Amino acid sequence: MPQTLPALRLPDGGARSRAVICLGHALVDRLAEASDEVVVSAGIEIGAMTLVDADGAAVIEKSHDPWQEVAGGSAANTAAGIASLGGSAAFAGSVGADEAGRRYVSDLEEAGVRVVAPAASGEPTGVCHVFVTPGGDRSMATYLGAAALLSPHVVDAAGVEQASVAYLEGYLLDAPMATDAVSRVVELAKQAGTLLSLSLSDPFVVERHHDAIRDLLRSGTVDILFGNAEEVLALTGSAELPIALERLALTAPEVLGFVTRGAAGSVVFRGDLRAEVGAAPVPTVLDTTGAGDLYAAGVLFGLTDGRDPAASAWIGSLAAGEVIGHFGARPKVRLSELLEAG
Repeated sequence: MPQTLPALRLPDGGARSRAVICLGHALVDRLAEASDEVVVSAGIEIGAMTLVDADGAAVIEKSHDPWQEVAGGSAANTAAGIASLGGSAAFAGSVGADEAGRRYVSDLEEAGVRVVAPAASGEPTGVCHVFVTPGGDRSMATYLGAAALLSPHVVDAAGVEQASVAYLEGYLLDAPMATDAVSRVVELAKQAGTLLSLSLSDPFVVERHHDAIRDLLRSGTVDILFGNAEEVLALTGSAELPIALERLALTAPEVLGFVTRGAAGSVVFRGDLRAEVGAAPVPTVLDTTGAGDLYAAGVLFGLTDGRDPAASAWIGSLAAGEVIGHFGARPKVRLSELLEAG
């Protein structure tokens, strides 16, 4: 039987009770359909994110034509999803002093997101080449560029202390300067009573930064955790999800966790409490890029709207279901209308 998880207690403070600040890498997504063989020949791990340098990005750029370009980045996708649901969202990141960076900021602002993303000189706006293979799986090659220059100064201007929740993408741990920004977010959130949310982002992120993530959980720093089943298994060293959840409950008994399982829906947990939430029906899965980002958007919107965790997870399923039905990681319809329609 599903168990009832109580609603999350939000910080006091008027309007900030509905505000979410998302911090992450500002990346332009360039998408193309490809076979598994093409992905492997490009030197990219199938179904994962591979970091590349500028030369590697240029080689991949030339390996395929045409590309479909959309504004992306995990945390920015989440912010756009929250805004589409009618919530209050902000994004903090770093773009290049180029046309791509200007378009990126404009695109997010048009989506209803408050943007704090100063142009960094010397590096171009980051790019993520996304190969979508049959079945909708995505394999990514990311050149961080200016996105890696997210600094504590940007965090100071982002308004963490005015937000109800600060949401961090795990990809930030891949950039040395961005880890300083993460530390500053943690510091400001603790001082202001802002809840801290972390997305595991990718199994390889978990493998590269396993100890740092475990420390954040053990210390009680993280209030809300997002991950898919593969990421959670990697984090706990478990072969089965129920065992992984038991281990997480021992490591971080107070964390409110959301684990996605694709078509099987998601599991919400806190300590020994569990609730399973189904996936939204999707006629055809075209591209899973952004599914986790939009799931997090739905959950964070629901939690900051005063809904209980299971109800918030259903909103996450609804938002993820919309985005996997088309190419690109941003919703193509107003998610608030889908929510109202049930």
